[in-house]
Amino acid sequence: MENVRRSISDWLQSMELIPAGSLAELERYIGYWEPYATSHEALDTDEALQEEVRNAARTLAEAMLAKREGKLVVPGARLKQPREK
Repeated sequence: MENVRRSISDWLQSMELIPAGSLAELERYIGYWEPYATSHEALDTDEALQEEVRNAARTLAEAMLAKREGKLVVPGARLKQPREK
């Protein structure tokens, strides 16, 4: 799951999206050993995971507002890339 999270994060950064930080990234197995047909029940009852997802969304929202207000500093964002992708 870490490789999938990292791959998605890298892919989004390659599109020049700005990461909101590690709190906005989440990796969890949900109902891993459960049959697929009922694995949603594990998600429905896992209130801690649901709160982690809400916290990730809150972190993303805070970063977006900070960026709009010019408070979010992205290292190297103002540097001109020597080669265009």
